[in-house]
Amino acid sequence: MSTCIYVASDFEGTHMGSYSIKAGDTLNKIAQRHHTSVGELMKANSQIKDSNLIFAGDKLNIPGSKDEFVKASGPKGVNLDGGSPTKGAQSSAPVGNAPKGQVGDWIKEAMQKLSAAGVPADKMNPQDIATIIQHESSGDPNVQNNWDYNAQAGHPSIGLMQTIQPTFDANKLPGHDDIRNPVDNIIAGVRYAVERYGSVSEVPGVKALRQGQAYVGY
Repeated sequence: MSTCIYVASDFEGTHMGSYSIKAGDTLNKIAQRHHTSVGELMKANSQIKDSNLIFAGDKLNIPGSKDEFVKASGPKGVNLDGGSPTKGAQSSAPVGNAPKGQVGDWIKEAMQKLSAAGVPADKMNPQDIATIIQHESSGDPNVQNNWDYNAQAGHPSIGLMQTIQPTFDANKLPGHDDIRNPVDNIIAGVRYAVERYGSVSEVPGVKALRQGQAYVGY
């Protein structure tokens, strides 16, 4: 999947995306779509003086919530339910902590489903899943990439982990059939990463960041 046009900033704190206004859009619709408020949009876009007057083709800064990508703290091996650190690798316990906020909740739910389906915990580090989501979609489950080669081939990358429909269909779990559903999208993205690279931590973009290089799409 190629990196989404929404550009995240620092891993901690507010992230900011970009959106091109389309015909029929209103600030209220855009705010709802991106899980923010008209007031926050106005603050992030000082050029807008009237909330009822926007123009198709103009670019908007889209503020994110401050808790969606707060880097998890605490010792490695703490389980996602807040229990004590694990002793050694356990197939039922995830490695590391998920970030706080809505994205972290989606990751935890997806990992529970994946664990029940037999995916080993050490193959799906929640912090690395969050890193992929941060760079691919900035945490917006409705993001769709309409410009890269996948889109040109008729298969745009969609959702939190920017999966294309054929990849999603090949890696989804039964009962998790909605590519725009954040949990379903994470499930398919993680299964794809584990199948192709061995683990989420071995995804090229995650490895590149560990080496001080720029993130690349997977």
